[in-house]
Amino acid sequence: MNRFQLLFGVLLIISINSNASIIQNVTFAYWNKPDVEIFYLLPQSINKDTEIVFVIHGNSRNAIDYLSAWIPYVENKNVIIAAPHFDKKNFRYFFLLETADSFGNINQNSDNYLNNSLSLFFNYFKSKYEFDSNAYKIFGHSAGAQFTHRYMLLSDDKRISTSVIANAGWYTFISNDNFPYGINKSPISISNNQLSNFMSKKSHLLIGSDDIGSQNLNSSKGALLQGLTRVERANNYFNSLIKKAEEQNIPLRWTYKVIQDVDHDYLKMTEVASDILLRDIN
Repeated sequence: MNRFQLLFGVLLIISINSNASIIQNVTFAYWNKPDVEIFYLLPQSINKDTEIVFVIHGNSRNAIDYLSAWIPYVENKNVIIAAPHFDKKNFRYFFLLETADSFGNINQNSDNYLNNSLSLFFNYFKSKYEFDSNAYKIFGHSAGAQFTHRYMLLSDDKRISTSVIANAGWYTFISNDNFPYGINKSPISISNNQLSNFMSKKSHLLIGSDDIGSQNLNSSKGALLQGLTRVERANNYFNSLIKKAEEQNIPLRWTYKVIQDVDHDYLKMTEVASDILLRDIN
């Protein structure tokens, strides 16, 4: 059997408020990396106008839970919601796109990098369901938010239309700090065009006002320099983007919002993200 063959999984039935919603899954194996399970929701009918949103889980890697949280918001919406599962055995540092570890040690094996992963997943869904859209949206929470902003920075895929980056633990700043805390000595070359594209994308940086705990928060020296809490780090990151955009005369299409009375809660952030990412989808 061809090792790059796509293998289809079973259907999982999940009951939400007595309404049966079908979560489907596929084993994506069409690359030279370990297989990735992708769980997804389909609209009632698919046509040329169908769109797709990728949902990136946190470090708990509970992709099905993250996907299930979208069920109340996609009723009668012509959208596919897809949640890849990056298992810990094969993708320990998925939030760094497997380019490095949490202490900044670079992974020298570029074959493991995930900087083209969503692009390939998007190609699969577009080919299978034959919709016309040439763009996709992303929601990432916690470690998934780390994945999302680094993917936007390090991928050369220009089909990302909108992103929501929520409650990230730490960031890759557009600074001269060494990667992954900054972009100096990045294992993936970052051109000026990529930087411009990164800052010009419609991106929404969200942080819960009460997300100030230290549990599971990166405490390495490079991360601590970004702030002591997720709230401080988010604020410092956004301010650094404003400064860099002004210095390089790049239009910054990012927004920043503190969500009041919310801590490190993906369910509440999903509610906010769904309003942002689904508002223009019929």
